[in-house]
Amino acid sequence: MKLPHRRILSPLARPFEARAEVWRRADISESEPLRLSGGAVVRRFKLPSPEAAMRGRRIAFFSDLHFHCTGEETRRLAALAEVLKELRPEALLTGGDLTGDACDLPQLVGALRRLSSSVPLALAIPGNWERGKSWFSVGRWRDKYAEGGFELLCNEERDCGFFSVYGGDDLIHGDPELPPASTPDGRMRILLTHRPDAVVAYDCGGRLKRFALALCGHTHGGQWRLPVGGAVFVPSFYGRRFDSGWFRQGGDGLPMFVSSGLGELSLPWRFNCRREAAVIDFV
Repeated sequence: MKLPHRRILSPLARPFEARAEVWRRADISESEPLRLSGGAVVRRFKLPSPEAAMRGRRIAFFSDLHFHCTGEETRRLAALAEVLKELRPEALLTGGDLTGDACDLPQLVGALRRLSSSVPLALAIPGNWERGKSWFSVGRWRDKYAEGGFELLCNEERDCGFFSVYGGDDLIHGDPELPPASTPDGRMRILLTHRPDAVVAYDCGGRLKRFALALCGHTHGGQWRLPVGGAVFVPSFYGRRFDSGWFRQGGDGLPMFVSSGLGELSLPWRFNCRREAAVIDFV
């Protein structure tokens, strides 16, 4: 009898405790957030950049939409599109898990099109929800997101003019590859990956040295947070270490932002954990 196929995980899909230990929480200057529908906010940050070419630039980021085509979600994304039109970021990046179920994809495409029409460039990567659907190939996801105006990156680098973006595959359900050690012209780069665990996994052979910023999601900020104890559970090799917020490698190195996301995981509600998107100004 033929045994069912069992996927072999990438050697990157494991804990690297020593690498994780060097990351510390960081304080990044934050302005008053802009409110969206349903308690969601757009957080606005000013991130110091060592590169003159990055200064004065603005990007936006969101993750983990888990779209189910509810009225509240539709209003929230419409409000986000209006904020993007007002703030005019040069790129909108998203960190995966945009869909909840494949049956909602037709409506998701329309929602994404509204967002992408508000910015010059919109980039996406696959998350565990996209890659966990084995019947839906990367090529099909690429086509579907293209209908919504988003370019899907999967172990690929995109030249964005004043910077480049390396978009990684999902660490667990995908086939992640280490990013190249540098770009040919030496420009600064943004690392876009679904999980903070992947940033830790990529930290070998100087792979992170030329990155100016890492953006992740997946954790949902724990989704249920106690007023004192914080996140009850975070789906990560490192427990609650990277639940949400800003971190720096070695305390003053590569900054990493872990978003609590715009959607929900499993149960359709949050406790003491707001939904968020982010706008980042390089100063």
